[in-house]
Amino acid sequence: MLVSVLNGFPAAAKRTFAAVAMALYCAVAWGVGTFYTLNTANGLSANCVLQMLQLPDGRMAAYTGTAVDVYDGQRFSSAAVTDSGWISLSAYTGHTHLYIDAHDNLWIKEHRRLACVSLRTMRQMPLAASAFGRATDDFFVDGRRRAWTVGGDSVFCTDGDLAVETPRGAGRLQDVESVGQSLFVFFDTGRMIEYDGRGRIVSRSTPFAGDGWRGYSRTSLLALCRDSAFYQLRTGRAGSVLLAYDIRRRTWRTVLRTGSILHTLTVTPRGTVFATCPQGYLSIDPATGAAERHPELRLPDGTMLAAGINTVCLDREGGLWFGTYDRGLLYTSPLSGLFDTQPIDIRVSPILASVYLNGEALQTGREYGGRVLLDVTPPYIERITLAHDQNSIAFRFSTMNYVRPRSTCYRYRCSAGGGAWHTVTADTDGSPVDDRGSLYLPFVGLPPGDYVLEVMASTNPEAWRGADVRRVEFSILPPWWATPWAFAAYCVVGVLLLWLAFVLYGRHVRRRAALRAREDELMERVRTLTERLSARQSDSRVVLGEASAADGQGQQLSPAEAEFVSRVTALVKRNIANQGYSVEQLAADLCMERTGLYRKLTALMDKSPVAFIRSIRLQRAAEMLAGGGRSVAEVAERTGFGSTGYFSKCFQTEFGCRPSDYPKAADTSENA
Repeated sequence: MLVSVLNGFPAAAKRTFAAVAMALYCAVAWGVGTFYTLNTANGLSANCVLQMLQLPDGRMAAYTGTAVDVYDGQRFSSAAVTDSGWISLSAYTGHTHLYIDAHDNLWIKEHRRLACVSLRTMRQMPLAASAFGRATDDFFVDGRRRAWTVGGDSVFCTDGDLAVETPRGAGRLQDVESVGQSLFVFFDTGRMIEYDGRGRIVSRSTPFAGDGWRGYSRTSLLALCRDSAFYQLRTGRAGSVLLAYDIRRRTWRTVLRTGSILHTLTVTPRGTVFATCPQGYLSIDPATGAAERHPELRLPDGTMLAAGINTVCLDREGGLWFGTYDRGLLYTSPLSGLFDTQPIDIRVSPILASVYLNGEALQTGREYGGRVLLDVTPPYIERITLAHDQNSIAFRFSTMNYVRPRSTCYRYRCSAGGGAWHTVTADTDGSPVDDRGSLYLPFVGLPPGDYVLEVMASTNPEAWRGADVRRVEFSILPPWWATPWAFAAYCVVGVLLLWLAFVLYGRHVRRRAALRAREDELMERVRTLTERLSARQSDSRVVLGEASAADGQGQQLSPAEAEFVSRVTALVKRNIANQGYSVEQLAADLCMERTGLYRKLTALMDKSPVAFIRSIRLQRAAEMLAGGGRSVAEVAERTGFGSTGYFSKCFQTEFGCRPSDYPKAADTSENA
């Protein structure tokens, strides 16, 4: 009805009316809004929520006593907290308190003990008594996410060398907070001491007069309002007191005193203070101290829920969260149900909720293909390295838009060097955004390379916050045969093969050159042998008496001398196969003395009897080799040589070639 009436007004009037209505609603909506429930049916580990806080990336963390549950806008992830791994805090006597430090560790402080859960791995970290390198009586984390330990009268910063000394008699330290470079330390006596960045005392103050602090010395909780004021909730035997400290003026004032015990508090940007109690919660106007109690909460179906509320947390999107004793989490927003046709503009940031590989959600610490792909949980992933066959990957993003999740719009781009942004909403055709405001981006069959995925989220498609870009780098590795090392190996193998080819080619060239040289040498020997054979044939004709020949001195042989040479030659040929036929046997067959034979044969043939006999044997061997059909060893034996080696040596000396080469040389000589 209201929407139809507004449609009749000009656009400017509608915008003005909507703005006024929004302001009026925000002023009165707290305490009468609709609360939505998140409990074990939605994935919460237990319905008893002891404490909660918002993480820097926007997710909500709740502690149930047995586990830490983190909600990313779509689903819960849990980390079990067991009794092992706690350390003692002798000075802390309060109730459950949660801290988040600069290393994404969630610290759980309970009555006289401390535990830690790594949000990066969603696992409890076992602690030892020496975890901080010194005796620890108490533990705190300030607004700058620096961890502080208390030991005796000293407060130590675990993330640096800063340490401050607390004055003696100041009391038991209950809270530590920082604003800018100033450190504020609160004691159970109600005293507050401000230190500068060097650990020097700047001021001291207390909101109590005399012993008024004694009724409120049991616990202390702090809430910071716009870096300008502290709200401190103190409890004790007198009940609870809400105090306000003006940081600039350094003045205290009492906002509210009540005989009831209040558990936790939070402050909205507009200054409204919310405090929880077993009978519901209080909304407090800090200017007047007026408090309104809300024992019941309205659910979406219109029913009223009477629930004991244990803790309260205000998220940066403007939503109010309550942790109950047995109802899980309750959530409301001043924008819930307000003019659903009007756009909302709240700050939301994209949260990487899940990563999928080939359709399967990756698990932190689990091996895929022999490698751990995720060593941290998805919200903390900055880079992923995948194998070449792991090239189908998908990312799911969510936001903390609980008011109207379907109104969430996204911008994304994925490339190696920027590229164009793609804007999508749940109403986009074929959109990767579902009705719950979740963005699902699949990338299938990616080639090897480096990729950068950037995602932004907003509830106003005309307004984007560049500082809230979620950036994820991922790489698809090439197969081993296409890696730089493989190419380097290919180059090395190629160089080796090329070198081997050159070596083999050089060896082949050298062999061919040696063969040609050998052939040339052999041809030269053949020519020499031909000439020597021609000369030898002339000598043979002289020896055999077939023609007249000259002696070594160029003299003609007489008939008697020729007849003598013929007799000697015939005797040697007759006994040519006899290895033992010697000069002495030849002299005996000629009826001559050895000395006379030596002188006469040397004078006629210019050769000694031994050389003459050997020459006849070699001539016969040459004839047998030229005729063919016999081996070198057989020819050596038939011509009276006892050793084949000796025969070859003598033959090469006589004819200039080896016995095995003589047949070819003889043929060449005949052809010539």
